Amino acid sequence: MTSLRKVAICGAGGTMGAGIALVAARAGFDTICFDMSADGLARQTKAAQGFFGKSVDRGRMSAEDRDAALARMTNSTDLADLADCDLVIEAIFENLEVKQDLFTKLNGICKPETIFASNTSTLSITQIAGGCGREDKVVGMHFCLPAQLMKLIEMSRGINTSDATFRAAWEWTEAAGQVPVETQDKPGFILNALLVPFNNDVIRAIEAGLATPEDIDLAMKSGLGYKMGPCTLLDLIGLDTQVRLGEAFYPITLDARASVPPLLRRMVAAGKLGNKSGQGFLTGAATEKATTAPSHTIYRSGESRSFPDADHALMSDAMDGEISIHLGGGYAPDASKRAVLVELDTECLGVHTGEDSGREGSNTVGFARYRNGNDAPSDLVELVRQPGTSTEALAASRAVFEAAGCDVVICKDLPGRIVDRLVRPKYNDALRFLDEGLASATDMDKTCCMGLGYPDGPIERVTRGGLARHFDVTTAIQAMTGLAGYAPARAAVVARSRSA
Repeated sequence: MTSLRKVAICGAGGTMGAGIALVAARAGFDTICFDMSADGLARQTKAAQGFFGKSVDRGRMSAEDRDAALARMTNSTDLADLADCDLVIEAIFENLEVKQDLFTKLNGICKPETIFASNTSTLSITQIAGGCGREDKVVGMHFCLPAQLMKLIEMSRGINTSDATFRAAWEWTEAAGQVPVETQDKPGFILNALLVPFNNDVIRAIEAGLATPEDIDLAMKSGLGYKMGPCTLLDLIGLDTQVRLGEAFYPITLDARASVPPLLRRMVAAGKLGNKSGQGFLTGAATEKATTAPSHTIYRSGESRSFPDADHALMSDAMDGEISIHLGGGYAPDASKRAVLVELDTECLGVHTGEDSGREGSNTVGFARYRNGNDAPSDLVELVRQPGTSTEALAASRAVFEAAGCDVVICKDLPGRIVDRLVRPKYNDALRFLDEGLASATDMDKTCCMGLGYPDGPIERVTRGGLARHFDVTTAIQAMTGLAGYAPARAAVVARSRSA
């Protein structure tokens, strides 16, 4: 139950504010949709009619409930109309001064007991509340986009937020049918603190030529079970939005991974903003999977992480196949073969073949089937190429694994390949956030699962995969890159020390 019955949404003419208004009205609350743009409110009223109409068509609500929800929504361009609201949620653009000004004005309009909530994704609740006149009644309430479909809300207290205010806001979110998680008033809270640097890492990987955006998305979906690849997400939210997030996040955190990548700025300057402009990172290019493979001979030099003995995916080998496959780290060059495949762990392919200042490459191709610790190997195989790797060797190698039912991506011979290169810094962040008390392990994992559609959260996944293994992988990547994001988090260092 909640005593907060009348709600106002500031910024309801925008996508996020409009979604929050739908949540409130659907849950039975009288909802004032405020925006300075009457045209924006008119567009969102039409969108609300369409959204609730589709809900009726799909059997999710009755026609009577649709009409009642729409009747509870009223539009306003006058702040004075918010005077008797119990809860005001701002969902205006990410500018500290503008948010502070809004709350200061509302403080002189609303009744003394009205609670102010901010949907900010990056700014400090304490700073937003500062000087508004009711700092004890300001709370963070970060909805996920699209709010009317996503249940998760990140709840945070400012330094001056009272327990009564936080409890009342929490009860309202539950009454609205949402799922709240508590996080500290720190930059990005949980979701964006993990997502903004991760998305920038993806963009930098594209800029470095690690792999195509399509292969990066396939790797993350196949290897980790993500519902949506990161490039698809970037194109969906808008590349200009990612720029704004980086610009808001980096000055507060001074985390180099949060700074805006040069490629992202160039894309925006070129008008390639993602779905909204019709052009983004993804091009729609697709490669048809092979159904037949060249003959191959398997050589086992040790234990294989990719294809353990009980895994028969590659067991149809020939006595003298066109391709040699070396499992367990062995390698023997053979120029007579269409391809020589060598299994990789944390090392680069150049460790086996040698390097020649960017001229190296032959018929040798590295590969690794992604596996989280001792979990069963995934369907993902990452093929590793060098600058001079032959096209024929890559095509033949791809065919071997695709015919065996695997998803295949191709990447440069860079540390971590695709998956580990991108997810290990995120796991480090999550472990450090846990140490810092940003949120509980359960709430961090719940946030990623509900807010991003991950099958498991970062704490659960890195723990299940083995913190000592995480130490080994990140240490190897950091040794080759020198990047601070790969420095193993404390928990991984402890785990490796205990297993020594």
